[in-house]
Amino acid sequence: MESKVSGLLHEALSSEAQTAIFLPWIEQSFGPSLPLLTEINQAHVVMLHDTGLLERETASSLLAVVDDLAVAGPAAFTLDASLEDVYFNYEAEVIRRLGQDIGGRLHTARSRNDLQSTLDRMRARQVALSLIDGNLSLRRSLIRQATRYTDCVMPGYTHLQHAQPITYGFYLSAVERGLQRDFDRLLGAFHRLNECPLGAGAMAGTTFPVDRHAVSALLGFSAPVAHALDAVASKDPLLELLCAALFVATTFGRLAQDFYLMSTFEFSTLTLPDSLAITSSIMPQKKNQAVLEFLKGRQSHLLGALVTGFASFRAAPYSHALDSNADSLHWLWQAVDELVETIPVMDQVISRATPNSQRMAKLAGANFSTATDLADLLVQKKGLSFKEAHHITGRVVRLAIDAGLGVADIPPELVSRAAQEATGRDISLSREEIADALDPRAAVERRTNGGGPSGHDMESLLTQSELQLAADVEAHQTIRSSIAHASDQLRTRVAEFHQAAMLTKEI
Repeated sequence: MESKVSGLLHEALSSEAQTAIFLPWIEQSFGPSLPLLTEINQAHVVMLHDTGLLERETASSLLAVVDDLAVAGPAAFTLDASLEDVYFNYEAEVIRRLGQDIGGRLHTARSRNDLQSTLDRMRARQVALSLIDGNLSLRRSLIRQATRYTDCVMPGYTHLQHAQPITYGFYLSAVERGLQRDFDRLLGAFHRLNECPLGAGAMAGTTFPVDRHAVSALLGFSAPVAHALDAVASKDPLLELLCAALFVATTFGRLAQDFYLMSTFEFSTLTLPDSLAITSSIMPQKKNQAVLEFLKGRQSHLLGALVTGFASFRAAPYSHALDSNADSLHWLWQAVDELVETIPVMDQVISRATPNSQRMAKLAGANFSTATDLADLLVQKKGLSFKEAHHITGRVVRLAIDAGLGVADIPPELVSRAAQEATGRDISLSREEIADALDPRAAVERRTNGGGPSGHDMESLLTQSELQLAADVEAHQTIRSSIAHASDQLRTRVAEFHQAAMLTKEI
């Protein structure tokens, strides 16, 4: 059996190669590629006509079939692995409907190499915009919840040990700041994706007088990829998007891990709705936070996809090859699509998590998390160096633990004793001074002008977040509007051909 796609090859792809490699690849890619391939073919045909490379009647016939296939969808195609890839399967159906002379002109002045690179960039561009949409939505939710809980005092942790009192709102606003940086990474990846490879041909451009800028504009790209070889050789913009997505998933996973701990019986500082939990098949009392477990686990999917991508590009030739330019993306699409789908779930987690304010306040006042404030007081009130104050306060905590005293029970005599034992100094503080220094709510409010959890600082932090969110929304809307405008322009140009064809028939 001879090849269906080549006059050179005397044999078709082996059935083994078709089954193991080509058919799974084609089936996985065809559905998501078809809408994008429709736009690419429309823009390409319009450009070929405008540059004089296609007569209007031929262009109209091609555009009519492209539209018909878009409406019919994947069901219009019988996928054949012996045709090697998505495009040859598409082209075969165009030729079946229009004949070789007209249908075969669709591929004028392009290669599957620049075509596939354009498909990949357009698909990745959609993912980037979806992730940016989700990022903005989550930041709105975080700002809303942070504003709501600015006075909900809770223990802050370092090394998973009580550190200093903060607030739940302060914690959420920190996560929002992480998502701000994730936005910048996504936006940077989008800008490097948003260049059009069409016109690069197989690797060295084309001898036809194509208008690369025109087809790029019709597809909503900012510009053509300047270098033809680089246009088909490079998938690093897609891997950059994957890196940015991994950062997003990592942010999700870290928040999910904190909520996972906070929702345990031992912590009991946070409650999540039953709709985000599952039960046990044997233990009827169980409320398992499986949603949080999946949100943590999805990070590994993206990491695996990233490792696959970079492993495929390691020592790959700087040109087009299927191991680096196709197989390298095998897990990318599933991983990033899954991440997009988890964003509404993450929004539910953020918006519906309810802090146990009483439990949080109790824990914030326990385990000496305000000890730093006592050391600060010794510096400010008694003129000690912080090193001395640190030693004295550490001794206060040790003596209190040994005596079985809680934070609220520390008397002035114990502080004086600690000062003598640690430094030989005579230090005295009143009971009121000690109580104020060790009060968690007062400790929160003392932290001003350092980006801390006080009401003063939180007002400034949240204002900054609101302003940055507004600027990022505007940048996103500008991008969306630009792509939508290009899509409108493309539809208008295609409609002109359809209308002209109808008028010709009427005449």
